[in-house]
Amino acid sequence: MTPAELLDRIPAGPQREDLLTLLLLADESETQVHSYYQRGDLFVLRGRDGDPVGMILAIDRPGGEAELKAVAVAPERQGRGVGRRLIAMVLTELRGRGVRRVIVGTGNCSIGQLAFYQKAGFRFWRIERGFFSPARGYREGIEENGIPLRDMVWLDQELA
Repeated sequence: MTPAELLDRIPAGPQREDLLTLLLLADESETQVHSYYQRGDLFVLRGRDGDPVGMILAIDRPGGEAELKAVAVAPERQGRGVGRRLIAMVLTELRGRGVRRVIVGTGNCSIGQLAFYQKAGFRFWRIERGFFSPARGYREGIEENGIPLRDMVWLDQELA
């Protein structure tokens, strides 16, 4: 974290609605985002002007686990280490409160995100085939890097 950045925790409630634009960068299904954005701990990294530059929504799971449900950096701040700093801060916070394992999922075609998570210490765990379907609020024909979005790729990291 640089002196100009502040990590903030946003409690559940109407103030989270101000962050829906960032949340929708992480997950383009409004149906999905609205099903979970009021749960868990929402960590927001703010720039010197107070505007959010990145966020992570971490939701506790049974057995000392947490899921990084949404991870996003404002487009104008991507590629500058914001995500790397943010994920390191959140993992430290989760470790400090006793979380032993963290999982995160991303699309099979999200090559940049897959590299990002591996650089942050995550390892491939499993694949959930057919995850990105209209039944879950994802439109047909989504592609990234010329690859159809179909499957959720799950990664995990042991913190203990």
